[in-house]
Amino acid sequence: MIFASLVGVNNHSQTVLFACAFLSDERTESFIWLFELLKESMPTNNPKMIITDQDPAMTKAIAQSLSNTFHRYCSWHILEKFSTYLNAIIYRNFYKDFQQCIWESECLEEFERKWVTTIEKASLYDNDWLKSIFEIRSRWVPAYVNHIFSAGISSSQRAESFHAFFKKYVSKKNLLMDFILRFNRALAHQRHEELRADHINIKEKPILKLPLEMEKQMAGIYTRKIFLEFQDELWHSLLIMPQLVRENATHKMYMVESSSNEGVSRVREIAYDKVLNYASCTCKKFESEGIPCRHILAFLRLFGNIPLLNQYIMNRWTRVAKSQIISDKQSIEISGKCSSMLMWQAKLFQLASEVIDKAITNEEAIIVNDGLQSLLDKIKSVVSNMKSGCISEKGPHKMRKIINKHRNLNLKLIVLLLQVCMRKLRDDPWVC
Repeated sequence: MIFASLVGVNNHSQTVLFACAFLSDERTESFIWLFELLKESMPTNNPKMIITDQDPAMTKAIAQSLSNTFHRYCSWHILEKFSTYLNAIIYRNFYKDFQQCIWESECLEEFERKWVTTIEKASLYDNDWLKSIFEIRSRWVPAYVNHIFSAGISSSQRAESFHAFFKKYVSKKNLLMDFILRFNRALAHQRHEELRADHINIKEKPILKLPLEMEKQMAGIYTRKIFLEFQDELWHSLLIMPQLVRENATHKMYMVESSSNEGVSRVREIAYDKVLNYASCTCKKFESEGIPCRHILAFLRLFGNIPLLNQYIMNRWTRVAKSQIISDKQSIEISGKCSSMLMWQAKLFQLASEVIDKAITNEEAIIVNDGLQSLLDKIKSVVSNMKSGCISEKGPHKMRKIINKHRNLNLKLIVLLLQVCMRKLRDDPWVC
């Protein structure tokens, strides 16, 4: 059987598994079955974009099952084939020109002009493969697809790296039940990394570099990984000064000049809609990645030291992205153990931090320390009993006895912490 996985990114930009299945073959009908199940499991909408290789059966299935989803071909797979379809000398002399044409063109006209120029320079008029990928350019060239959100992903390499990660846990020799156990262990590792990133968000505050209100604001809204990317764009925006070139009753047009990491200067356009109070840039970074580009940030600074406006904050990159209520097609709330555990973790960590902050400079610190140590010992005792099988269906009765026995501690906090431990054991029994 063929193991098919559908992966994406979470609010920390970490690769996560969305869904997976075993397929008996790679026919169109099998992919249709997979995508139909995917649609049933998604609460409201189809995915905005799906990235695959150029498999014809999968292409046909996506067109039929995910008609409202933009199907993008993996850029990496296409670029890898240049060395196959170009002879060694032409590849050595002109591959960089093709790369520059593909990755640095920001509009359709620019790409097509550079493509034709490169074809002429390399005398590749009769190369059928280049003709074929040019005909499907609207499915893989960034200039054609960057208007659709893709979380900054342009290839299926995340899926490839995800497969490499899972191969550390499973192999073709595994029996089905053994595979499931090993697969769950790999998923537990993935979830642990996600919880670790959530913990860092709660515990650590990023270092601010600028006296700007929007930097301070977004340090508390974005996840750490996304904030660092935003901070880099904000830093580079200081070198940019938008110039007004024309204006009418409803719109303003600005020109900005900035340099790339290679030091190449480039001019971009910012269109500002007065009615919608919204600015868009020709680089399309916000549309494709969900993070405001340095050009838009430079434009917003024209209004003074203001916070970042809501229309430029994408919820899926925020710390609370997973805390919202999600409903299915029948408007029934969908709850998950993982999200529940994350919410408890955040609440308990915040509560513990407040207790420590209030007690650390007072004599009460000793009392708090002794109380927490005693509480920790009792939780360890409960966890040990659960592992040894002492707590099963009668577990709640035993917990009540423990709580009644130690009334000198905060009863509510004990209950919450015990519930967290029980959830942790049920979800990830090997982590304790």
